Amino acid sequence: MGLRKLIFMCMSPFLLEGAFAQINLVRNPSFENIYNCPSSYSQLDSVIDWSTPIAGGGGSPEDYNACSVGNLVNVPVSQNGLCFQYAHSGNGYVGIDVISSHQVDNWREYIQSKLLNTLTSGKNYCVTFYVSLPNRYYSAYIRPLGAYLDSGMVFSPSFHGLAMVSTSLSTTMAIPQVYNTTQPLSDTLNWMKIEGSFTATGIESYITLGNFFTDANSDIGFIGSPASWDIYYFIDDISVIDVSTPAYAGRDTLIHLGDSVFVGRPPEVGLNEDCIWFVNNVAIDTVAGMWVKPIVPTTYVLKQTICGATTYDSVRVNIDGVGIENYQLSTVNYQLSPNPTTGAFSINLTGSITNDVIVTISDITGKQISSDKILLKDNAAIIDKGLTNGVYIISVKDSNGNIDNPKKITVIR
Repeated sequence: MGLRKLIFMCMSPFLLEGAFAQINLVRNPSFENIYNCPSSYSQLDSVIDWSTPIAGGGGSPEDYNACSVGNLVNVPVSQNGLCFQYAHSGNGYVGIDVISSHQVDNWREYIQSKLLNTLTSGKNYCVTFYVSLPNRYYSAYIRPLGAYLDSGMVFSPSFHGLAMVSTSLSTTMAIPQVYNTTQPLSDTLNWMKIEGSFTATGIESYITLGNFFTDANSDIGFIGSPASWDIYYFIDDISVIDVSTPAYAGRDTLIHLGDSVFVGRPPEVGLNEDCIWFVNNVAIDTVAGMWVKPIVPTTYVLKQTICGATTYDSVRVNIDGVGIENYQLSTVNYQLSPNPTTGAFSINLTGSITNDVIVTISDITGKQISSDKILLKDNAAIIDKGLTNGVYIISVKDSNGNIDNPKKITVIR
């Protein structure tokens, strides 16, 4: 390997981070970046980019981190051994009080952060975060933990008060755009996912998390029959992502045998779990992007689902000088038109003289739909397989055995 190529391979992870904008708009989404290692309770100020609401209130949440060995806020063992929980990712998470039988409607803590960008009016955004109920003396749980996004005006009228928002006319409860309505948040072993989408008004530049509902509307559940109780949750891996973000697998590329190449976007909290990679219709990883080292030309297909919105993309990694007898690349020059199409499309060969071709159509996951020998007229043919809406991969092999780099076509009926 030449020195120039070696330098590129060593530097490329850093180049990747700088070449792509962050998709998740939440700063420090998994609480990994800290000013200093927390040593006890009520030290949310150890976490970079996170605080209680800037407009007031929010209590005194905790920062937990694996660096706090032997302390009350260690990960995974904390609170003098009463709690055990690994981070959902990385080394840290935070903890908040959400309700108490001793303080009716007045035992709430909230965490808040400024987003990377103000949300765009009319766009849909997917909000996701994970929570876990500590496995200590907590004998109750709630359901509607949520996220409220605004311009930073949400506040608590008292130190542990219920979150409110003021207008020129009145002060009302802050109603979260996204909150849990499904599973009871009672799992002390696994992290529970809370996810939902909403349409932005264009003022949202802060995200605040906690319990925004009164005690009567918090859907309290009990483990046993406690006489009194407090409810507390760990929180980790928060994301706000534009639902319309398209899947991105990367550009088709050519590498030497034994080399690696990065495909997709840089991994990041919130996007990783939305992405599934396939090779030959078999899932191989769940991450926004990854290093691959194929030994034969390979098509990697990415399926991305953000709050139910699914898009696909694929990337072809070719191997220079390997399998020439089976992989004579770019020797069939052709075009597909129209693209997008309502169903039927034409294949037009250029710079090639052949009587027929074998046209193979696969869906975006690599599953073969058809493979037919097609007779050409003036180096062209019309294909109509009754394809439904979606993205398809078309490959062509001519009568001389030459094959192409597969192309994508979109069907919109």
